[in-house]
Amino acid sequence: MSVSTRSEFVDFIVPLHERLKLYDSTKSPTDQPQNDAADLTKAIPQGFIDAMTVREEVFVKEQKVPLENEFDEDDERSFHWVVYASIPAKQSSPTGTTQNGNGTVDPARRISTSTKIPIGTLRLVPPPHPPHPTPGSHHKADALNRDLRKDSTIVHDGKEAYVKLGRMAVIPEFRGAGISKLLLETALAFAKEHPYEIMPRFDPTKVEALRQESDRGAGIDWKGLVLLHAQVGVQKVYKKYGFETDESMGVWNEEGIDHVGMWKRLDMDSGRRRSSQWFLSSPLASP
Repeated sequence: MSVSTRSEFVDFIVPLHERLKLYDSTKSPTDQPQNDAADLTKAIPQGFIDAMTVREEVFVKEQKVPLENEFDEDDERSFHWVVYASIPAKQSSPTGTTQNGNGTVDPARRISTSTKIPIGTLRLVPPPHPPHPTPGSHHKADALNRDLRKDSTIVHDGKEAYVKLGRMAVIPEFRGAGISKLLLETALAFAKEHPYEIMPRFDPTKVEALRQESDRGAGIDWKGLVLLHAQVGVQKVYKKYGFETDESMGVWNEEGIDHVGMWKRLDMDSGRRRSSQWFLSSPLASP
């Protein structure tokens, strides 16, 4: 699977693992000197920089999340999608003026061109995940602080593997244009069609032992369960796409914003195909 697969309007970036060690979370995504100086084959692809540009615009500048908190440990193992818009841009003719058919001089000709800008992003975090947030807790977004979390909810038994959607952001000028719908549908369709590619790469000699330890595969075989941590104010958006609020998870605070847990289960029997097994010694290891 390639690192970045770009179509005209959507870019798809597979987990970058060690390549994100070059990313400096204290600097803007457009100001990454370590990455700029890196060998092209080892540098962070532009698609991820574009995703972080959108996240900076929405979460850091608009919602006042500290810049250094926006990039986290889950980014290196996540799949990312970025949506682009084609924006008209005009520039003057190099000569400044043109002559029309009757010999008179027209005003400077304006040449229409276009440029693509990133306008929305979403990430999918594969298993494993830390325990769920405890209602009423206050913690850094997606922090792996187990003291503030619990294992099970009414929906989730605390064992079944699930994927987590998050960091969905659309810049203000393009909200209401269906970008969120495009991102969600694209990510869910990918997960449904590639259930084994999104799972961690396990050494085949350890798979059976892991199944025994996780209740016969409950923790390593993904069966379509999807979680997102939704800001309280946008629950209605996700409900339109089949996500339901898990009342037992309560409300907790991430970066000063109240969040709730919402779940959706995909129908994995329809169109599911078995893809190649990934081989790594650890669920969180890098390729």
